[in-house]
Amino acid sequence: MKEILYIQAGSFANHVGTHFWNTQESYFTYGADSDDEPEVTHDVSFREGSTPKGDPTFCPRLLLFDRKAHFGTVSGTTSGLYGADAAEADPAQTSRLWGGGVVEYRQDPIPKSSYHARLDADADADAQDVDGHEDEDGLQTPPQPQDMRYWSDYSRVFFHPRTLQPLPDLAEWESAEGDWGAGKEAFSTHDQTTALMEDAFRLFVEECDALQGIQVMHDTATFGGFTDSFLTAFRDEFPKLSSLTFPVLSNAVPGSIDADDALAMRKALNDALCLYNLDALSTLTVPIQAPSSWAAGDPYHTSALLSTHIESATLPFRLKGSADTLASVCGALSAGGQMRIAHLAGAFPLPAPLVPARDLGTRLHDFSASCPHRAALHYTQLYVSRGLSAADVRAFAGWCAPGAPVPYTCVAPPPLRPCARVPDPVVVPARRETRARVAREHAGVCAAARGAGGAGGAGGAGGGDGGVGVEADELREVGDALWALADGYAGEEGEGEGGMGEDE
Repeated sequence: MKEILYIQAGSFANHVGTHFWNTQESYFTYGADSDDEPEVTHDVSFREGSTPKGDPTFCPRLLLFDRKAHFGTVSGTTSGLYGADAAEADPAQTSRLWGGGVVEYRQDPIPKSSYHARLDADADADAQDVDGHEDEDGLQTPPQPQDMRYWSDYSRVFFHPRTLQPLPDLAEWESAEGDWGAGKEAFSTHDQTTALMEDAFRLFVEECDALQGIQVMHDTATFGGFTDSFLTAFRDEFPKLSSLTFPVLSNAVPGSIDADDALAMRKALNDALCLYNLDALSTLTVPIQAPSSWAAGDPYHTSALLSTHIESATLPFRLKGSADTLASVCGALSAGGQMRIAHLAGAFPLPAPLVPARDLGTRLHDFSASCPHRAALHYTQLYVSRGLSAADVRAFAGWCAPGAPVPYTCVAPPPLRPCARVPDPVVVPARRETRARVAREHAGVCAAARGAGGAGGAGGAGGGDGGVGVEADELREVGDALWALADGYAGEEGEGEGGMGEDE
Protein backbone atom coordinates (compact mmCIF):
# COMPACT_ATOMS: atom_id res chain seq x y z
CA MET A 1 0.00 0.00 0.00
CA LYS A 2 1.34 3.45 -0.95
CA GLU A 3 0.31 5.70 1.92
CA ILE A 4 0.32 9.49 2.15
CA LEU A 5 0.88 11.48 5.34
CA TYR A 6 -1.08 14.75 5.40
CA ILE A 7 0.02 17.96 7.11
CA GLN A 8 -2.31 20.89 7.91
CA ALA A 9 -1.18 24.08 9.65
CA GLY A 10 -3.24 27.18 10.25
CA SER A 11 -6.90 28.04 10.74
CA PHE A 12 -7.94 28.42 7.10
CA ALA A 13 -5.89 25.38 6.05
CA ASN A 14 -7.78 23.39 8.67
CA HIS A 15 -11.11 24.67 7.34
CA VAL A 16 -10.06 23.36 3.92
CA GLY A 17 -8.84 20.14 5.51
CA THR A 18 -12.14 19.60 7.35
CA HIS A 19 -14.04 19.67 4.06
CA PHE A 20 -11.39 17.40 2.51
CA TRP A 21 -11.69 14.78 5.25
CA ASN A 22 -15.49 14.99 5.29
CA THR A 23 -15.39 14.13 1.59
CA GLN A 24 -13.04 11.21 2.23
CA GLU A 25 -15.44 9.97 4.91
CA SER A 26 -18.29 10.14 2.40
CA TYR A 27 -16.52 7.57 0.21
CA PHE A 28 -16.91 4.88 2.86
CA THR A 29 -19.64 2.31 2.32
CA TYR A 30 -21.19 0.85 5.46
CA GLY A 31 -23.11 -2.33 6.10
CA ALA A 32 -22.80 -5.85 4.80
CA ASP A 33 -25.78 -5.32 2.50
CA SER A 34 -24.27 -2.34 0.70
CA ASP A 35 -23.90 -2.82 -3.05
CA ASP A 36 -21.70 0.26 -3.46
CA GLU A 37 -18.05 -0.49 -4.12
CA PRO A 38 -15.68 2.22 -2.84
CA GLU A 39 -14.06 4.12 -5.69
CA VAL A 40 -11.00 5.07 -3.63
CA THR A 41 -8.40 3.11 -1.72
CA HIS A 42 -9.01 4.29 1.85
CA ASP A 43 -5.70 2.98 3.20
CA VAL A 44 -3.82 5.65 1.23
CA SER A 45 -5.16 8.39 3.53
CA PHE A 46 -6.47 6.54 6.60
CA ARG A 47 -4.75 4.43 9.21
CA GLU A 48 -6.26 1.44 11.00
CA GLY A 49 -5.86 1.18 14.76
CA SER A 50 -7.71 0.28 17.93
CA THR A 51 -8.83 2.03 21.09
CA PRO A 52 -7.59 1.01 24.57
CA LYS A 53 -10.73 -1.12 24.76
CA GLY A 54 -9.82 -2.96 21.56
CA ASP A 55 -12.43 -1.31 19.34
CA PRO A 56 -11.19 -0.87 15.75
CA THR A 57 -10.66 2.67 14.46
CA PHE A 58 -9.99 4.19 11.05
CA CYS A 59 -8.57 7.71 11.38
CA PRO A 60 -6.88 10.15 8.98
CA ARG A 61 -3.12 9.83 8.67
CA LEU A 62 -2.71 13.46 9.56
CA LEU A 63 -0.71 15.96 11.62
CA LEU A 64 -2.85 18.99 12.37
CA PHE A 65 -1.37 22.21 13.78
CA ASP A 66 -3.22 25.27 15.03
CA ARG A 67 -3.45 27.56 18.00
CA LYS A 68 -5.21 25.93 20.93
CA ALA A 69 -8.11 28.39 20.86
CA HIS A 70 -8.94 27.41 17.28
CA PHE A 71 -9.55 23.73 18.04
CA GLY A 72 -12.99 24.42 19.47
CA THR A 73 -14.70 21.34 20.87
CA VAL A 74 -11.89 19.06 19.65
CA SER A 75 -9.41 18.56 22.45
CA GLY A 76 -5.69 18.82 21.91
CA THR A 77 -5.26 15.33 23.34
CA THR A 78 -8.15 13.29 22.01
CA SER A 79 -11.21 13.55 19.80
CA GLY A 80 -13.51 11.15 21.58
CA LEU A 81 -12.23 7.77 20.41
CA TYR A 82 -9.45 7.12 22.89
CA GLY A 83 -10.92 8.04 26.27
CA ALA A 84 -11.70 11.16 28.25
CA ASP A 85 -9.61 14.30 28.34
CA ALA A 86 -7.52 15.15 31.34
CA ALA A 87 -9.94 18.01 32.02
CA GLU A 88 -12.76 15.48 32.20
CA ALA A 89 -10.95 13.04 34.47
CA ASP A 90 -12.77 11.36 37.33
CA PRO A 91 -12.66 13.65 40.41
CA ALA A 92 -12.29 10.56 42.62
CA GLN A 93 -9.02 9.76 40.88
CA THR A 94 -7.74 13.26 41.69
CA SER A 95 -8.66 12.90 45.37
CA ARG A 96 -6.69 9.68 45.63
CA LEU A 97 -3.57 11.47 44.37
CA TRP A 98 -3.83 14.40 46.78
CA GLY A 99 -5.18 14.31 50.31
CA GLY A 100 -5.17 18.05 51.01
CA GLY A 101 -7.77 20.66 50.24
CA VAL A 102 -8.46 21.49 46.62
CA VAL A 103 -9.91 24.67 45.16
CA GLU A 104 -10.90 24.01 41.56
CA TYR A 105 -11.27 26.65 38.84
CA ARG A 106 -12.60 25.15 35.66
CA GLN A 107 -13.43 26.91 32.43
CA ASP A 108 -16.86 26.20 31.04
CA PRO A 109 -16.61 23.65 28.22
CA ILE A 110 -17.31 24.87 24.69
CA PRO A 111 -20.83 23.75 23.80
CA LYS A 112 -21.30 21.24 21.02
CA SER A 113 -22.05 22.75 17.61
CA SER A 114 -25.62 22.58 16.35
CA TYR A 115 -24.44 20.41 13.43
CA HIS A 116 -22.85 17.86 15.75
CA ALA A 117 -25.97 17.92 17.91
CA ARG A 118 -28.04 17.06 14.83
CA LEU A 119 -25.63 14.26 13.91
CA ASP A 120 -25.97 12.79 17.39
CA ALA A 121 -29.75 13.10 17.19
CA ASP A 122 -29.72 11.37 13.81
CA ALA A 123 -27.57 8.57 15.23
CA ASP A 124 -30.04 8.12 18.09
CA ALA A 125 -32.92 8.17 15.61
CA ASP A 126 -31.22 5.49 13.52
CA ALA A 127 -30.73 3.36 16.61
CA GLN A 128 -34.44 3.70 17.38
CA ASP A 129 -35.42 3.22 13.71
CA VAL A 130 -37.12 6.61 13.40
CA ASP A 131 -36.62 9.48 10.98
CA GLY A 132 -33.80 11.91 11.74
CA HIS A 133 -32.95 15.34 10.35
CA GLU A 134 -33.38 14.98 6.58
CA ASP A 135 -34.34 17.36 3.78
CA GLU A 136 -36.99 16.80 1.12
CA ASP A 137 -34.61 14.58 -0.87
CA GLY A 138 -33.94 12.30 2.08
CA LEU A 139 -30.41 13.66 2.58
CA GLN A 140 -28.84 14.61 5.88
CA THR A 141 -29.19 18.28 6.75
CA PRO A 142 -25.92 20.06 5.92
CA PRO A 143 -24.14 22.39 8.34
CA GLN A 144 -25.39 25.94 8.52
CA PRO A 145 -22.56 28.48 7.98
CA GLN A 146 -23.92 30.91 10.57
CA ASP A 147 -23.49 28.21 13.23
CA MET A 148 -19.82 27.53 12.43
CA ARG A 149 -17.47 28.95 15.07
CA TYR A 150 -14.43 26.70 14.48
CA TRP A 151 -13.29 24.34 11.74
CA SER A 152 -14.05 21.45 14.12
CA ASP A 153 -17.74 22.41 14.30
CA TYR A 154 -18.54 20.55 11.09
CA SER A 155 -15.94 17.78 11.13
CA ARG A 156 -17.36 14.29 10.56
CA VAL A 157 -14.21 12.26 11.27
CA PHE A 158 -12.48 11.18 14.47
CA PHE A 159 -8.80 11.97 14.91
CA HIS A 160 -6.04 9.95 16.50
CA PRO A 161 -4.52 11.72 19.53
CA ARG A 162 -1.19 12.01 17.70
CA THR A 163 -2.93 13.99 14.96
CA LEU A 164 -3.89 16.96 17.13
CA GLN A 165 -0.95 19.30 17.71
CA PRO A 166 -2.14 22.45 19.51
CA LEU A 167 0.24 25.38 19.88
CA PRO A 168 -0.01 27.80 22.82
CA ASP A 169 -2.31 30.75 22.30
CA LEU A 170 -0.77 34.16 21.80
CA ALA A 171 -1.34 37.05 24.16
CA GLU A 172 -3.95 39.59 23.13
CA TRP A 173 -1.26 42.09 22.10
CA GLU A 174 0.76 39.55 20.09
CA SER A 175 0.35 38.69 16.42
CA ALA A 176 1.97 35.87 14.46
CA GLU A 177 0.99 37.26 11.06
CA GLY A 178 4.00 37.63 8.83
CA ASP A 179 6.51 36.86 11.58
CA TRP A 180 8.83 34.38 9.88
CA GLY A 181 11.28 34.15 12.76
CA ALA A 182 8.54 33.61 15.35
CA GLY A 183 7.13 30.77 13.25
CA LYS A 184 10.46 28.98 13.11
CA GLU A 185 10.92 29.48 16.84
CA ALA A 186 7.40 28.11 17.46
CA PHE A 187 8.31 24.91 15.61
CA SER A 188 11.55 24.52 17.53
CA THR A 189 9.76 24.96 20.85
CA HIS A 190 6.92 22.61 19.89
CA ASP A 191 9.33 19.94 18.65
CA GLN A 192 11.37 20.13 21.86
CA THR A 193 8.26 20.05 24.05
CA THR A 194 6.40 17.22 22.30
CA ALA A 195 9.21 15.38 20.48
CA LEU A 196 7.11 15.89 17.35
CA MET A 197 9.54 14.51 14.77
CA GLU A 198 10.70 11.61 16.94
CA ASP A 199 7.29 10.69 18.29
CA ALA A 200 4.10 11.57 16.41
CA PHE A 201 5.67 12.03 12.97
CA ARG A 202 7.95 9.00 13.11
CA LEU A 203 5.20 6.74 14.46
CA PHE A 204 2.91 7.69 11.59
CA VAL A 205 5.73 6.99 9.12
CA GLU A 206 6.66 3.65 10.66
CA GLU A 207 3.05 2.44 10.42
CA CYS A 208 3.23 2.73 6.63
CA ASP A 209 4.20 -0.13 4.35
CA ALA A 210 5.37 2.10 1.48
CA LEU A 211 5.02 5.81 2.21
CA GLN A 212 4.62 7.85 -0.99
CA GLY A 213 5.34 11.15 0.68
CA ILE A 214 3.49 14.01 2.30
CA GLN A 215 0.78 16.41 1.19
CA VAL A 216 0.98 19.77 2.97
CA MET A 217 -1.42 22.68 3.26
CA HIS A 218 -0.64 25.69 5.42
CA ASP A 219 -1.39 29.37 5.95
CA THR A 220 1.78 31.26 5.06
CA ALA A 221 0.85 34.36 7.10
CA THR A 222 0.74 32.54 10.43
CA PHE A 223 2.49 29.21 9.81
CA GLY A 224 4.99 30.01 7.05
CA GLY A 225 8.12 29.82 9.18
CA PHE A 226 6.69 26.93 11.20
CA THR A 227 6.03 24.82 8.09
CA ASP A 228 9.41 25.72 6.63
CA SER A 229 11.12 24.33 9.72
CA PHE A 230 8.95 21.22 9.61
CA LEU A 231 9.81 20.57 5.95
CA THR A 232 13.49 21.14 6.67
CA ALA A 233 13.39 18.47 9.40
CA PHE A 234 11.42 16.19 7.06
CA ARG A 235 13.99 16.60 4.28
CA ASP A 236 16.83 15.83 6.69
CA GLU A 237 15.21 12.47 7.44
CA PHE A 238 13.66 11.67 4.04
CA PRO A 239 15.53 13.48 1.28
CA LYS A 240 13.99 11.39 -1.53
CA LEU A 241 10.32 11.23 -0.50
CA SER A 242 7.91 13.37 -2.51
CA SER A 243 6.08 16.34 -1.04
CA LEU A 244 3.17 18.23 -2.56
CA THR A 245 2.59 21.59 -0.89
CA PHE A 246 -0.37 23.99 -1.08
CA PRO A 247 0.66 27.25 0.65
CA VAL A 248 -2.27 29.63 1.13
CA LEU A 249 -0.70 33.06 0.62
CA SER A 250 -1.59 36.09 2.70
CA ASN A 251 -3.94 38.85 1.57
CA ALA A 252 -0.99 41.20 1.03
CA VAL A 253 -0.88 41.38 -2.78
CA PRO A 254 2.45 42.70 -4.14
CA GLY A 255 2.01 45.79 -6.23
CA SER A 256 -0.90 47.09 -4.18
CA ILE A 257 0.81 47.49 -0.79
CA ASP A 258 1.10 50.90 0.81
CA ALA A 259 4.72 51.55 1.72
CA ASP A 260 3.56 52.68 5.16
CA ASP A 261 1.57 49.51 5.81
CA ALA A 262 4.06 47.63 7.97
CA LEU A 263 1.85 44.57 8.49
CA ALA A 264 1.11 44.12 4.78
CA MET A 265 4.79 44.46 3.90
CA ARG A 266 5.70 41.94 6.59
CA LYS A 267 3.14 39.43 5.29
CA ALA A 268 4.31 39.87 1.68
CA LEU A 269 7.94 39.31 2.72
CA ASN A 270 6.83 36.26 4.67
CA ASP A 271 5.16 34.92 1.50
CA ALA A 272 8.35 35.56 -0.47
CA LEU A 273 10.47 33.66 2.03
CA CYS A 274 7.97 30.80 1.96
CA LEU A 275 8.04 30.51 -1.85
CA TYR A 276 11.81 30.78 -1.93
CA ASN A 277 12.34 27.96 0.56
CA LEU A 278 9.59 25.74 -0.83
CA ASP A 279 11.38 25.69 -4.18
CA ALA A 280 14.15 23.74 -2.47
CA LEU A 281 12.14 21.78 0.08
CA SER A 282 9.01 20.69 -1.79
CA THR A 283 8.83 18.43 -4.83
CA LEU A 284 5.95 20.52 -6.19
CA THR A 285 4.46 23.73 -4.82
CA VAL A 286 0.97 24.94 -5.78
CA PRO A 287 0.52 28.42 -4.27
CA ILE A 288 -3.03 29.50 -3.51
CA GLN A 289 -3.96 33.16 -3.48
CA ALA A 290 -5.73 34.49 -0.39
CA PRO A 291 -9.47 33.66 -0.44
CA SER A 292 -10.34 37.36 -0.36
CA SER A 293 -8.82 37.71 -3.85
CA TRP A 294 -11.06 35.11 -5.54
CA ALA A 295 -14.21 34.77 -3.46
CA ALA A 296 -16.35 36.79 -1.10
CA GLY A 297 -17.69 34.91 1.85
CA ASP A 298 -16.99 33.30 5.18
CA PRO A 299 -14.22 30.70 5.72
CA TYR A 300 -16.76 27.88 5.63
CA HIS A 301 -17.80 28.64 2.05
CA THR A 302 -14.44 29.70 0.61
CA SER A 303 -12.64 26.72 2.12
CA ALA A 304 -15.33 24.39 0.72
CA LEU A 305 -14.74 25.75 -2.79
CA LEU A 306 -10.96 25.37 -2.52
CA SER A 307 -11.22 21.93 -0.95
CA THR A 308 -13.43 20.75 -3.82
CA HIS A 309 -10.70 21.58 -6.32
CA ILE A 310 -7.80 20.23 -4.28
CA GLU A 311 -9.65 17.02 -3.46
CA SER A 312 -10.41 16.46 -7.15
CA ALA A 313 -6.93 17.40 -8.37
CA THR A 314 -5.32 14.92 -5.98
CA LEU A 315 -7.91 12.18 -6.52
CA PRO A 316 -5.60 10.13 -8.83
CA PHE A 317 -3.44 9.35 -5.76
CA ARG A 318 -6.40 7.65 -4.05
CA LEU A 319 -8.49 6.32 -6.94
CA LYS A 320 -8.76 2.54 -7.15
CA GLY A 321 -6.89 1.12 -10.11
CA SER A 322 -4.90 4.31 -10.63
CA ALA A 323 -1.17 3.96 -11.24
CA ASP A 324 -0.53 7.60 -10.33
CA THR A 325 1.54 8.43 -7.26
CA LEU A 326 2.82 11.59 -5.64
CA ALA A 327 6.19 11.00 -7.27
CA SER A 328 4.84 10.41 -10.78
CA VAL A 329 2.43 13.35 -10.83
CA CYS A 330 4.83 15.78 -9.13
CA GLY A 331 7.61 14.65 -11.45
CA ALA A 332 5.46 15.18 -14.55
CA LEU A 333 4.17 18.59 -13.49
CA SER A 334 7.60 19.82 -12.41
CA ALA A 335 9.25 18.78 -15.70
CA GLY A 336 11.41 16.25 -13.93
CA GLY A 337 12.09 18.53 -10.96
CA GLN A 338 13.28 21.53 -12.95
CA MET A 339 10.21 23.71 -12.44
CA ARG A 340 8.65 23.21 -9.05
CA ILE A 341 5.75 25.70 -9.09
CA ALA A 342 2.37 24.66 -10.52
CA HIS A 343 -1.00 26.36 -10.76
CA LEU A 344 -4.38 25.06 -9.63
CA ALA A 345 -7.39 26.01 -11.74
CA GLY A 346 -10.89 24.71 -12.19
CA ALA A 347 -14.42 25.18 -13.47
CA PHE A 348 -17.19 24.45 -11.00
CA PRO A 349 -19.94 23.43 -11.39
CA LEU A 350 -20.39 22.39 -15.02
CA PRO A 351 -23.70 22.16 -16.85
CA ALA A 352 -24.87 19.06 -18.66
CA PRO A 353 -24.39 18.45 -21.49
CA LEU A 354 -20.86 19.80 -21.51
CA VAL A 355 -19.87 22.29 -24.22
CA PRO A 356 -16.09 22.67 -23.68
CA ALA A 357 -15.64 25.87 -25.69
CA ARG A 358 -18.35 27.55 -23.65
CA ASP A 359 -17.91 25.85 -20.26
CA LEU A 360 -14.13 25.46 -20.10
CA GLY A 361 -12.56 27.86 -22.58
CA THR A 362 -13.40 30.94 -20.58
CA ARG A 363 -14.57 29.67 -17.18
CA LEU A 364 -11.44 28.05 -15.76
CA HIS A 365 -10.49 30.06 -12.71
CA ASP A 366 -6.84 30.08 -11.62
CA PHE A 367 -6.53 29.99 -7.82
CA SER A 368 -2.77 30.53 -8.04
CA ALA A 369 -2.69 33.69 -10.17
CA SER A 370 -2.93 37.09 -8.53
CA CYS A 371 -4.46 38.66 -11.64
CA PRO A 372 -6.43 37.47 -14.68
CA HIS A 373 -4.37 35.00 -16.65
CA ARG A 374 -3.46 35.43 -20.30
CA ALA A 375 -2.98 32.65 -22.83
CA ALA A 376 0.41 30.99 -22.39
CA LEU A 377 2.32 27.89 -23.27
CA HIS A 378 1.87 25.16 -20.69
CA TYR A 379 4.79 22.82 -20.20
CA THR A 380 2.71 20.06 -18.64
CA GLN A 381 -0.90 19.70 -17.59
CA LEU A 382 -3.10 17.36 -15.60
CA TYR A 383 -6.87 17.43 -15.96
CA VAL A 384 -9.15 15.58 -13.55
CA SER A 385 -12.84 15.44 -14.42
CA ARG A 386 -15.59 14.32 -12.05
CA GLY A 387 -18.99 12.89 -12.86
CA LEU A 388 -18.97 13.43 -16.64
CA SER A 389 -21.23 11.31 -18.82
CA ALA A 390 -19.76 9.23 -21.64
CA ALA A 391 -20.74 11.92 -24.17
CA ASP A 392 -19.20 14.65 -21.97
CA VAL A 393 -15.98 12.64 -21.68
CA ARG A 394 -15.73 12.42 -25.47
CA ALA A 395 -16.34 16.14 -25.83
CA PHE A 396 -13.80 16.87 -23.12
CA ALA A 397 -11.19 14.63 -24.79
CA GLY A 398 -11.76 16.39 -28.10
CA TRP A 399 -11.25 19.78 -26.44
CA CYS A 400 -7.98 18.61 -24.86
CA ALA A 401 -6.56 16.93 -27.99
CA PRO A 402 -5.25 20.02 -29.86
CA GLY A 403 -3.14 21.04 -26.90
CA ALA A 404 0.63 21.00 -27.02
CA PRO A 405 1.59 19.03 -25.08
CA VAL A 406 -1.52 16.91 -24.82
CA PRO A 407 -2.46 16.97 -21.13
CA TYR A 408 -2.73 13.86 -19.04
CA THR A 409 -6.37 13.34 -18.09
CA CYS A 410 -8.08 11.35 -15.35
CA VAL A 411 -11.82 10.69 -15.51
CA ALA A 412 -13.36 9.86 -12.14
CA PRO A 413 -16.91 9.07 -11.02
CA PRO A 414 -18.80 11.42 -8.71
CA PRO A 415 -18.94 10.62 -4.99
CA LEU A 416 -21.33 7.83 -4.09
CA ARG A 417 -23.03 9.62 -1.21
CA PRO A 418 -24.91 12.81 -2.18
CA CYS A 419 -24.90 13.97 1.45
CA ALA A 420 -21.22 14.89 1.01
CA ARG A 421 -22.43 17.92 -0.99
CA VAL A 422 -19.61 17.55 -3.48
CA PRO A 423 -20.96 19.17 -6.66
CA ASP A 424 -21.54 17.63 -10.02
CA PRO A 425 -18.94 17.60 -12.83
CA VAL A 426 -15.72 19.32 -11.85
CA VAL A 427 -12.65 19.87 -14.01
CA VAL A 428 -9.44 20.71 -12.20
CA PRO A 429 -6.18 21.23 -14.07
CA ALA A 430 -2.92 21.48 -12.19
CA ARG A 431 -0.78 23.46 -14.53
CA ARG A 432 2.56 25.10 -15.30
CA GLU A 433 2.89 28.65 -16.58
CA THR A 434 5.57 30.08 -18.86
CA ARG A 435 5.93 32.93 -16.40
CA ALA A 436 6.31 32.59 -12.64
CA ARG A 437 4.23 35.69 -11.98
CA VAL A 438 3.99 34.93 -8.27
CA ALA A 439 7.78 34.64 -7.99
CA ARG A 440 8.37 37.92 -9.82
CA GLU A 441 5.91 39.84 -7.68
CA HIS A 442 7.48 38.66 -4.44
CA ALA A 443 10.99 39.26 -5.76
CA GLY A 444 9.93 42.86 -6.22
CA VAL A 445 8.67 42.96 -2.65
CA CYS A 446 12.11 41.87 -1.40
CA ALA A 447 13.75 44.63 -3.41
CA ALA A 448 11.28 47.20 -2.09
CA ALA A 449 11.90 46.06 1.48
CA ARG A 450 15.67 46.39 1.05
CA GLY A 451 15.23 49.88 -0.30
CA ALA A 452 12.97 50.90 2.55
CA GLY A 453 15.31 49.26 5.02
CA GLY A 454 18.21 51.32 3.75
CA ALA A 455 16.20 54.40 4.58
CA GLY A 456 15.65 53.40 8.16
CA GLY A 457 13.96 50.00 8.17
CA ALA A 458 11.04 48.45 6.31
CA GLY A 459 7.87 48.00 8.27
CA GLY A 460 9.30 49.71 11.29
CA ALA A 461 12.15 47.22 11.70
CA GLY A 462 15.74 48.26 11.19
CA GLY A 463 18.14 46.46 8.92
CA GLY A 464 15.72 46.06 6.02
CA ASP A 465 14.13 42.88 7.32
CA GLY A 466 10.55 44.10 7.06
CA GLY A 467 9.90 42.93 10.61
CA VAL A 468 10.10 39.23 9.74
CA GLY A 469 13.39 38.55 11.51
CA VAL A 470 15.55 38.18 8.38
CA GLU A 471 18.78 40.01 7.60
CA ALA A 472 19.02 42.34 4.59
CA ASP A 473 21.59 40.11 2.90
CA GLU A 474 19.21 37.17 3.11
CA LEU A 475 16.41 39.29 1.65
CA ARG A 476 18.70 40.15 -1.25
CA GLU A 477 19.43 36.47 -1.78
CA VAL A 478 15.71 35.63 -1.67
CA GLY A 479 14.87 38.35 -4.18
CA ASP A 480 17.61 37.31 -6.59
CA ALA A 481 16.56 33.66 -6.34
CA LEU A 482 12.91 34.50 -7.07
CA TRP A 483 13.92 36.58 -10.09
CA ALA A 484 16.02 33.67 -11.32
CA LEU A 485 13.10 31.32 -10.78
CA ALA A 486 10.82 33.59 -12.82
CA ASP A 487 13.40 33.99 -15.59
CA GLY A 488 13.67 30.20 -15.80
CA TYR A 489 10.28 30.13 -17.49
CA ALA A 490 10.49 30.53 -21.25
CA GLY A 491 8.34 32.99 -23.15
CA GLU A 492 7.32 36.58 -22.81
CA GLU A 493 4.16 38.14 -21.43
CA GLY A 494 1.21 37.30 -23.59
CA GLU A 495 2.94 34.46 -25.46
CA GLY A 496 0.94 31.26 -25.58
CA GLU A 497 -0.54 28.38 -27.44
CA GLY A 498 -4.08 28.91 -28.63
CA GLY A 499 -6.90 29.10 -26.15
CA MET A 500 -6.22 25.95 -24.22
CA GLY A 501 -6.50 26.38 -20.51
CA GLU A 502 -7.28 30.08 -20.51
CA ASP A 503 -8.39 31.44 -17.16
CA GLU A 504 -10.59 34.36 -16.40
